[in-house]
Amino acid sequence: MLPAVGLNRWDRAGVLVSGACAVHCALLPLVVAAVPVLGLGHMLDQRVEWAFIAATALVGATAHLRAYWRDHRHVAPTLIFTSGFSLVLCARLVLEGHHLEPYAVGIGGVLTAASHWANRRLCRCCTLCGATEQTRQR
Repeated sequence: MLPAVGLNRWDRAGVLVSGACAVHCALLPLVVAAVPVLGLGHMLDQRVEWAFIAATALVGATAHLRAYWRDHRHVAPTLIFTSGFSLVLCARLVLEGHHLEPYAVGIGGVLTAASHWANRRLCRCCTLCGATEQTRQR
């Protein structure tokens, strides 16, 4: 069994990356006029957005596969992640420039972050992980 410490780090990173991606993609269209004034023009670059997407995929896949195979064997967090990530990817590829794109990407980012929360929650339900978590908190 993988210790809860390693699993929690991947899920914490997943929440951070997914949340940052969701905030970036959902709020950037709302502040697009202020971006050049604030000196954040590089945040409009497509490479930044695809870097967020790639990081979300890498961290999410690692966290969910490790948790499934080594810990809880529940498929629900992986399905939540897959649906959220698919929504983000489809929005970026199909809805680019459409007025629904920020909403779809924001909802997809929230779903991917929620999948990591569900992953951590399932680990806490496990007696071995729960014991490890209690030991760490002392």
